[in-house]
Amino acid sequence: MLRKVSLHFNLTIRIWILIFTVFITAQTGEVHAHDGLATTASGSSAEAVKQAQNLSQTVERMYQHVLEGNINLVNRDLAEVNSIFENSSLQKLTSVEGIHALSESIIEMKAAVARVKIDKEQWFTASAKLRMAADALNNPKQPMWLQYYKLIREELSKMKSGVDKGGFLAVKEAYERLQNHYEVIRPAVVIQRKQADVTMADSWLSYAGGLVNAVQPNPADLHSMIDQGEEMFNGLFGKKKDYPALAPLEQTDNSWPWLVGGGAFIFVILVYTAYRKYKGEQNSMKPMTPKW
Repeated sequence: MLRKVSLHFNLTIRIWILIFTVFITAQTGEVHAHDGLATTASGSSAEAVKQAQNLSQTVERMYQHVLEGNINLVNRDLAEVNSIFENSSLQKLTSVEGIHALSESIIEMKAAVARVKIDKEQWFTASAKLRMAADALNNPKQPMWLQYYKLIREELSKMKSGVDKGGFLAVKEAYERLQNHYEVIRPAVVIQRKQADVTMADSWLSYAGGLVNAVQPNPADLHSMIDQGEEMFNGLFGKKKDYPALAPLEQTDNSWPWLVGGGAFIFVILVYTAYRKYKGEQNSMKPMTPKW
């Protein structure tokens, strides 16, 4: 009997080890698969990566010249930016929408520079947008546009405070500042995020604009809209509701707790089944007193 119990226990342990091995192998295989894809991608787009670095450096230099108000150097830098873009293979680093957003940023900068009378605000905005977009291509892990999270959350807080105090003008002003912040980073967002995320952000801004510009804003609707905005921007910037640390969206993986929990559940079921089988055999081996 003890031998049978030992066999059942060993069988249970072996099954659990097998499950655990499969689990680890699957996880390791997934990591290796991602690494393999990354290696292949990096190998095929090495030239594009170098071009993105060159573009970012040129745009950064142009941005500094914009701050200095040097129109001649800005024109020279912009011509170089245009040349890099036209002769590059940057499409390997982002989506079609991302390339389109970068192209639009360059066109907007050209329009700002081509004006007969220089509009400094337009210069700064256009150059900042192009700067964020170029950096997003060159620095996919920690791009500059993520630094706008704090600014956007501050405006959301001011909107909420304005609603609580009944100051709808303050709510509208905070929304307009938030919208301006988002417009600066939008090309970079398009380059690095999925189109569905960009569409969601655009839709929220449109919806929020309708509420804050209403003749008689509804406080309940405003509160609901702001809450939705907080969750939406948390996701867009790669933040979780309860996690202050910033991390890219693709690095947020919730599969481990579920898989470990599932493995533990299977282990408990196996142990319980072995125990029931052992008890059943014990009962079946009890001596029976014959009835005469």
